[in-house]
Amino acid sequence: MTGIAIITAGREDAYQDYLQSVKEGHDPAEFEEYLSDSEVEAVTDSETEKVHLWGTSVDSKWQFVESGDIALIYRDGRYIAQATVVRTREDLDLAEHLWRTEGNPWDPESPWRYLVFLTGVEEIDVDVESFNELAGYQDNYIPQGFSRVSDSRIRDIENAYESVETAVNELTGSGVRVHEFDEEPSQEESEEVQELDLGERIVAASRDGDQYEELEELVAKAFSRLGFEARWIEGGDDTDVEITAPIHAVIEVKARSSGTLASPDATRIQGHKERHSADQAIVVAPGFTPAAIEDADRQGIVLLATDHLQALLDRRDTYGIPPEALSAYLTEPGAFQDDRLDQIDDELRTRLGGTEDLLAVMEALQRADPEEGTANRLRLILKGMYNEERVPEQHVIEQSLNLLAHPSIQLAEYKEGQYQPTTTKENAEVLLRRFGNLITEVSKSGED
Repeated sequence: MTGIAIITAGREDAYQDYLQSVKEGHDPAEFEEYLSDSEVEAVTDSETEKVHLWGTSVDSKWQFVESGDIALIYRDGRYIAQATVVRTREDLDLAEHLWRTEGNPWDPESPWRYLVFLTGVEEIDVDVESFNELAGYQDNYIPQGFSRVSDSRIRDIENAYESVETAVNELTGSGVRVHEFDEEPSQEESEEVQELDLGERIVAASRDGDQYEELEELVAKAFSRLGFEARWIEGGDDTDVEITAPIHAVIEVKARSSGTLASPDATRIQGHKERHSADQAIVVAPGFTPAAIEDADRQGIVLLATDHLQALLDRRDTYGIPPEALSAYLTEPGAFQDDRLDQIDDELRTRLGGTEDLLAVMEALQRADPEEGTANRLRLILKGMYNEERVPEQHVIEQSLNLLAHPSIQLAEYKEGQYQPTTTKENAEVLLRRFGNLITEVSKSGED
């Protein structure tokens, strides 16, 4: 959930701190004695090459602020700037270094030790009444000191808009718009897909430099179709797509009419990864040069060509391959190339072999008399159905029966020492081919 933090700069000294520390920012060299090199790099704005931050003594509100939250700066009845939270940090020594200066009303009993690092600072001009309407505050509400909009109000905003980011963008005309995607395509999209499927549209858009926004949206839809929780971040100096489950990754999307990306721009991508506290960074483009692949491997970035993304979509549509099964291949640094796709295909063949055994046992169950629903009797039936080499061993039939009667599947039931089918083989085939991951995991449990 993206939150909203409110920074007040009403007093003149607070406004001067805003001008110096938030709007202008500090030279990264000022932080070298207090932060590690990687931390300094993470909090340095890639556009301004400065470190922007605010300090507060209000830890009760500060402790709930998270990376990716929106920060709004308030002064004299108007919101004058907005930014994105990069990270937070409690650091009294650094706060004293920055703000315990002559003329600044530093209070040793209540120091501004709770720091909020910011990026993408932009000036805005929004009256307080308009924001109060968005957040559901009373008309005369005036922010006093550092605060954070409550989660309940944030949920109300999310229910009224696509996202908190989109709501703030519509209010301020600044920042980004975030679009959440469901896995299932809309009816309108389904009609369009009849002419050109999603994978083909992605490949085509990736080779057209004028379709970069469409490509970003299509890639977000693709990852959603693959089963990931995905959202498109439209506009602003931010990543293009973020997936939050079952892995957390930022995705940079690049269209190139030449068909290849020469450099993944690792520094910028790592900054986006830090901003969103993501675990992985992925670059999607039509293709990559050998130098880009080597650079990505060194920098811990994953490169995914659009034709390989199309291939993953095809496998998802055909076999229902779950996102958990794809995650390992999408988080290994370097380029996702044919060898990774071959590994996925090998796993699918193994999984489908297990599914075929289940379907064979299911068909034998339907042919069996009520008193023949045991593993040894079913094996005799299977010998009459298939060649000897195709007939599963008795322990495989026993595992298959246990799985078919599993509460998560319920294609068979166990009564009075016999297994009986609960549906037809045709219905079982539809279900089993959609639950490949479940079949694998439950089979392992049965073996254990």
